[in-house]
Amino acid sequence: MRLLTLAALMAPIAMLAGCANKYDAMTPELQASMMADLRAGKLNLDCGIKCKLTWESQAPSIHALDIAERWPDLATRVMQIGYGSDLAYYYLGQAAQGLKYHNAAIGYYNYAAAIASGVDPLLRCEDPTNNSCQGVDIAASVPVLVQASRDAMAAEQSADATPAPPVHHRHHKVATTPTQNSDWATPPPPAATNASTGASTGDTGSAGASSGSGSGWATPPAPQ
Repeated sequence: MRLLTLAALMAPIAMLAGCANKYDAMTPELQASMMADLRAGKLNLDCGIKCKLTWESQAPSIHALDIAERWPDLATRVMQIGYGSDLAYYYLGQAAQGLKYHNAAIGYYNYAAAIASGVDPLLRCEDPTNNSCQGVDIAASVPVLVQASRDAMAAEQSADATPAPPVHHRHHKVATTPTQNSDWATPPPPAATNASTGASTGDTGSAGASSGSGSGWATPPAPQ
């Protein structure tokens, strides 16, 4: 009887001893490092069985962060626990996708799918209807979410692509009436009349040709 009583007393202690986080204390520096790792798509959830109980107890609140779209909080909480289950990597994919880290999101989603179809039952969330899975169907969700990130990246690349400016071939332009903004040279003003002689500076063809040679326009001969 005493042995049974002692075992009953020791069970909660054993559970508490096995309930742990990968990181006990969060600092601004650690959080910044976690967010950098998220953006890079690093697979840092390497806390094993000792973090399993913590993960299971915290899963509902982590799911609530996902529903609330609190992406930095979601990512840092998952990384703080550090338990590498398929659902944990799914949540990292959600956080990365929400923050538009689409390459990282695709990596996390694919890794979650690989764990979900793997051989380790401790890391799998096999029944999407039970509490441990928080209602998430990883096998059904991952292909849709991966495609969504691929589509988002394609749209971003399309928006960022700057089309080459059109080539302007000035010699192909059709001559029009010159305006202030035209690319064509404005013809010179009519030749001035010499007040003392009454003769035009463009009296001769040679003079007219000379005065017009600089602009590309021929000066018309002076009226006879």
